[in-house]
Amino acid sequence: MTQENIILAFASVYWAALQEYKNNCTLNYKTIASKRFKTEFKSALKWLLKHCGTLIPPKASNEAIKIAKTKNIDLLALQWKDQPKAEELIQGKRGRNIFVHEHEWPVSLLYNKIIESNSQAAIINILKSQSIVWITKEENKKLHIYKRNEKSYETAGIIKNENPYKDDWMEKPWNLNK
Repeated sequence: MTQENIILAFASVYWAALQEYKNNCTLNYKTIASKRFKTEFKSALKWLLKHCGTLIPPKASNEAIKIAKTKNIDLLALQWKDQPKAEELIQGKRGRNIFVHEHEWPVSLLYNKIIESNSQAAIINILKSQSIVWITKEENKKLHIYKRNEKSYETAGIIKNENPYKDDWMEKPWNLNK
């Protein structure tokens, strides 16, 4: 499945959901049920956006790649679901204590852009703009949690590496010890 196919699939779901969201959240917003609907729908749409990100070829910081290479792990082929196994190779126990699978642009920013969208094409462009970066926990502390721009990683001294695998990234072995 290509990145284009993945983005088109998520964009069509978002576009359909957005119509429902706008229809139901502008009408009768005074009831508890309508307020709860808006809250839960927003959570579901953010969840969808986060999980779309797990299907995008990740970038990785120099520091994160350096740590992964010590145990022969290809971080640019590592999927989020396999992170605990990779960290077990590095530190001897499973977890999510070394790396952060971070949206380069905060999910809340992408979500707000999608909510304001007036076409499926606009949503496609927003989804194409998202990128994921493997960084270290220490590097993550240098980034503002919500307010980021094109220069945030550079300002924090984080050098990102593009993923050379493109659509084939999930087919590549992350554990090069096998």
